[in-house]
Amino acid sequence: MKERDLTNKYLEVGELIQRGRRAALKAGVVGLGASAFTMLGSSLLTPSVALGADKAGDVKIANVALNLEHQAIAAYGVGAGTGLLEGPALAAAKLFMSHHEAHRDALMGVIKKFGGTPVEPKKNPKEYDAIAKAVPNIKSAADILEFALTLEEQAARAYIGVLTSFSDKELIPVLAGIGAAEAQHAALLRFVLQKNPLLQGPVVK
Repeated sequence: MKERDLTNKYLEVGELIQRGRRAALKAGVVGLGASAFTMLGSSLLTPSVALGADKAGDVKIANVALNLEHQAIAAYGVGAGTGLLEGPALAAAKLFMSHHEAHRDALMGVIKKFGGTPVEPKKNPKEYDAIAKAVPNIKSAADILEFALTLEEQAARAYIGVLTSFSDKELIPVLAGIGAAEAQHAALLRFVLQKNPLLQGPVVK
């Protein structure tokens, strides 16, 4: 595929994702088996989360999700700041980061509603282990997109797998919507990297 054609496709799919998010938000949908979520969250939130069928357990799960969003925002910020992304790739990174900021705000609202305290983002992006490990290996735009793809796929699986762990079913559409957005991000990134755009491997472990 020619570079110009790929750029046009990139923009087309990105616009479809944006339209889908707007439609989902209008419908009231804002986007983890439990084992997958705990594995992701354990390195992001201390103390580690014990999933519980009560409000406190719901808040803890939501806080791990919030920290995943903090990490994603930091990761896209680092990627955009490298100078390696330009044109449609840079625009997409900024768009995805804005989506994660919206997810962050939605999760903070949920946590406060349930009487919890939202976890704060880390001051330095490299305090996130995944970012600290990835940065030394980033040499090109493709490296940034591969790293973003890894984070988006992990988050999509995690969000979907935890849906049945909530005691309050009101949280299901919120987390399901965020998980769907992460899967859309992953699909576009896989497409741009000329990979199968379908989410790879089991969705829930």
